[in-house]
Amino acid sequence: MKNVRHWGWVAFWTGTICSLLSVGCRKESDRPTWDVDLLVPLVRTSFTIRDLVADSLVTTDPQGTVTLLYQSDLFKLELDTLLLAPDTSFTYRYALPIADSLNFPAGFNFFSQNDLQRFDLEELALRTLVLREGRLELRMDNRVNSLVIGTLDLPGAIFPNGGTSMTTSVGAGTPSNPTYSTAVRDLAGTSFDLRGPQFNAVNTLETSIGAMLDPAGQGAWVTADDSLVLSANYLGLVPQYARGYFGQRTVEAGPDTNDLSLFDALVSGTLDLDVATLRLTVENGFGMDLQVRMRQLSAINTRTGNTVDLTHAIFQGPININRAIDLGSGFIPSQYSNTIDVSNSNIDLFLENLPDRIGYELDLGLNPLGDISSGNDFLYYESELKAGLELEVPLRLITNELTLQTVSTPDLPGNAEGHALRSGELKLFATNGFPMSARFELDLIDANGEMIATIPVDGIAAAGLLGANNLVTARTESVLTAELSEELVNILYAGARLRSRVAFTTSDQSQHLRILDSYRMDLQITLAANYMVNGDE
Repeated sequence: MKNVRHWGWVAFWTGTICSLLSVGCRKESDRPTWDVDLLVPLVRTSFTIRDLVADSLVTTDPQGTVTLLYQSDLFKLELDTLLLAPDTSFTYRYALPIADSLNFPAGFNFFSQNDLQRFDLEELALRTLVLREGRLELRMDNRVNSLVIGTLDLPGAIFPNGGTSMTTSVGAGTPSNPTYSTAVRDLAGTSFDLRGPQFNAVNTLETSIGAMLDPAGQGAWVTADDSLVLSANYLGLVPQYARGYFGQRTVEAGPDTNDLSLFDALVSGTLDLDVATLRLTVENGFGMDLQVRMRQLSAINTRTGNTVDLTHAIFQGPININRAIDLGSGFIPSQYSNTIDVSNSNIDLFLENLPDRIGYELDLGLNPLGDISSGNDFLYYESELKAGLELEVPLRLITNELTLQTVSTPDLPGNAEGHALRSGELKLFATNGFPMSARFELDLIDANGEMIATIPVDGIAAAGLLGANNLVTARTESVLTAELSEELVNILYAGARLRSRVAFTTSDQSQHLRILDSYRMDLQITLAANYMVNGDE
């Protein structure tokens, strides 16, 4: 669409008149003023279907017939929906069971203990876990009068450097004045075998923890009041990969809504579609079987308050979704698709509601047949279950007062305190190549979009002439007028914005008409204005 402003013509004609009358256009306050009537071209523009609908949505066939293609996500379930690894702490306490005190030599092993740590992962039974993020904190609380060295060994884990253990040391302390230390290990890239030492468990990590007096120290006297506390804290765990059995359960999605921008420019009127297709796609990046039960899919028009529920056999039973394929370093998601059209649904009524939001509600069943993978469900950090919509709408339609809207701020000469433009008549010269008549509405609105005043437009732009094949064979020319009173001009100069609406009605209300990419409406707007020379210089 081309849009050219010609307020420069006002200055041109003003200067010309000043020259002819040999009157200098001075800045003095006592300079003369007079009224003139000028014809000023304001706007010259062209409308095509690509100006009325986002260009990214438009496709054409070899004959030039326009089809709208729109794609959008419906819902998405990611890693944290299925696997949330909570922060977990394991604490080990050691106190010497003696009534008196004993002297221990340097390097004495206070204790060495093998243990099994079990992570609480609710329904999940994991055998393998590789972390993308996380840290392990080994904390010591020392009430023994010697430096103590603590060691945590994880035979079931492999750190990125190949090691399996970490150590920390803490200075001498007393029961009344204990000392503390914390060592932190970054767990990114660490792999955990959660099957335990016999490889027959789940969510279980073998550990070995120990503490000894400083080998280079003097030893220590230890009493029954002395103690040593070690705790292992797993924090901020984010899986990169997990394998096991993810349980048999149901996850609810919705009720919720998503934006639908296909009809954003339309504000009112009716649309009758001949053909429309909706493709529902589901992509499963999780290594487990899924079962989706669609409860509802609704077209919501928030402007009118109307809602139309989609009807289709897809709502009568579950959709079975196959598991993804594990490649070892990545995965191949499974794909599901279902085509919904006018032959098996009410998709035409669904879209004719001109929705700006899509409502949905569904249940997602995990492993509906149980542990058929024998504990080999899997997921990656990048895994997700997502459903998408693809709408295909060939523009073969009937419209009645289908209204599009734009809002603009006029570029006016002068200012609110002193403006030369006083009143005038707008003329809209329309050359219409669409098979639809066009009725124009011009309103002045405030910053909140509330209407202040209306600029009445007389006349309708006639539809292009149809041939035997119901395609436009000749464009029509129409002239529309609108009066700009002095009051309306003052409102414009006070900061009002201009809301332009065009209501399209197909010339034939009994047949669906094709819209071609070549159809165009040319529009020229002129202003026959009363202008006060030196009114605001």
